[in-house]
Amino acid sequence: MIRILHFGDMHLDSPFSGVEASAGERLRAELRSLFGEIMAFAADYDAVLIAGDLFDCGYVSPDTVGAVRDALEAYGRPVVIAPGNHDPYVQGSVWTLGKWSDNVFIFSSPELSRFDIETGGGPVTVWGWAFTSDRMDSCPLNRGLSPAAGRLNLICAHGDMSSPISRYCPVTETALSLSGCDYAALGHIHKAPPFAVYGRTLASYCGFPEGRSWDEPGNGTVVSVTFEEGNPPTIEKIVTGHHRYEIMTADITGEDSDSGTAARLAAMAAGLANTSVMFRLEGAVPPDYRPDTERIAAAVAEAARRGDVSVTVRDNTLPVLGAEYLGSDMTVRGEFYRSLLPGLSSADADERRLASEALRIGLLALENRPF
Repeated sequence: MIRILHFGDMHLDSPFSGVEASAGERLRAELRSLFGEIMAFAADYDAVLIAGDLFDCGYVSPDTVGAVRDALEAYGRPVVIAPGNHDPYVQGSVWTLGKWSDNVFIFSSPELSRFDIETGGGPVTVWGWAFTSDRMDSCPLNRGLSPAAGRLNLICAHGDMSSPISRYCPVTETALSLSGCDYAALGHIHKAPPFAVYGRTLASYCGFPEGRSWDEPGNGTVVSVTFEEGNPPTIEKIVTGHHRYEIMTADITGEDSDSGTAARLAAMAAGLANTSVMFRLEGAVPPDYRPDTERIAAAVAEAARRGDVSVTVRDNTLPVLGAEYLGSDMTVRGEFYRSLLPGLSSADADERRLASEALRIGLLALENRPF
């Protein structure tokens, strides 16, 4: 039996969005600590595959580099790394400065290459490549490979299966199928799709170990893969991370005050911890009520302060509650409302927001009220 731990897209030393600068520094430190926790967890595995973007950019703090090197050396077993578009293998990069321990194997070429490693469960060949700039227009796997006989054949690589014209190494289903490998450990797509089998090759994206913005919502993960002779490989995603981002939709139909809206959101936030949450306000509100998103966010954050929760509020409400009478109003108010109805009912969210804001401002202006 051979057990492999697969992860990537950690983006160590990257900025965090939606939090104060001091909180961002703390989250970067926690992300670095999480790397150490993952490597400690890997003690039960025969090898680790890191599928790119371990680091976020060309500059990485000495403390981060030192922590990573120490954790990999302490692990002792084989670690294979395929640099990605955010941490390409270039002269002067973290990969070329200083010495990595003997158990660490780093791809350094954009051409398909291999490492033969020995594990307690048997011999393994790992195929892969490195980004050597921030883009790669073609996939080295397209040129084919011949699996090593008598060995478990794996791919560890950073690539993009979402588009055949991707600038980030477009990996195709056909290339994976023709590879004849047992498993493809992929990185790059953070919202990892379900794993799939192409030919005889099981392929999976690892996702992110911990989210850094609202386009990485939910729990982070790493991937555990077990190979037993005579059986198909088994795969499991394991939840990781200290902090997460969540997006919640709040229907505040009928609400006409910031205090009432904040109370609704605070109830939704109850139980959250170590979370940056974005509330998207939806529903119908009176035309003269414009939610003060900053005030609401501050009130909800105060209510949830013991859970280390940061709050952002986005207003997507429609100012039409009780405004039906405007449809038959023969004054300029009614004509103004009717002119905006196509936008207010548009399928396009941006168009709805623009029309909603125009209705609010217009009605207040017609009443000589401040806006």
